[in-house]
Amino acid sequence: MANELFDLTGDVAVVTGAGRGIGEGIAKVLSGAGASVVCAARRTEEIDRVAGEIRAAGGKAIAVTTDVTDEAQVEALAQGAVDEFGKLNIWVNNAGGSPVQAPLVELPREEWEATLNLNLTGIYLGVRAAVKHMEPGGRIVNTSSLASEDVFPGSGHYSAAKAGVNMLTRTLAHELGPHIRVNAILPGFVPTEVMMEALSITDDDLDGLQQSLQLPAGRLGTPEDLGAAVLYFCSPAASWVTGQCLRVGGTS
Repeated sequence: MANELFDLTGDVAVVTGAGRGIGEGIAKVLSGAGASVVCAARRTEEIDRVAGEIRAAGGKAIAVTTDVTDEAQVEALAQGAVDEFGKLNIWVNNAGGSPVQAPLVELPREEWEATLNLNLTGIYLGVRAAVKHMEPGGRIVNTSSLASEDVFPGSGHYSAAKAGVNMLTRTLAHELGPHIRVNAILPGFVPTEVMMEALSITDDDLDGLQQSLQLPAGRLGTPEDLGAAVLYFCSPAASWVTGQCLRVGGTS
């Protein structure tokens, strides 16, 4: 019974931002649960590697180079999933981030617009493309951030975009229910390339960061931690859960 609750055998999942970090972890966890996975990102060599590692482990995966801010490319991604695997059940809007930190009044307007375009409009485009192909029982999971609820000076543009993701998630859950469930994860401190670049830290700084944060869980997060949360939302175990924004950050 427990295995059936988290079994995705026969499902087809698209994961954006799947070439590294959290997206890679999500793609591999969903594959491990039985889903066929379409790995999408702008960097072809990265998603080729992830898809190849999934296949080498016995799973089914393809790579589709995609810029999630380009509507035509996102539409082609959804169609590509259906062309390859025959259907589309799960869409994970994970692509996002911002390497820039600056007070809002000093932030260049082009960076503000680029951050909203990638982190918020990209999700809107992904959902529009996905629902055209989803039958009843579809699942959408959006990647938000603890920054959507907590204040991080210097990241106001990113926080604003991710706060928008939370409301987008809740609204979509009402508009697309009961046929499609929509939820979001709010990752905390996971030492991905994007996070470390944004904080201007290296691997040598991680022990100090962990000590300064004093997380109740006692450690920083991993991509697999976030993959497990996405698996829950996509699985039969969460069949009565929609419109939720789950903090996955080792703290309250």
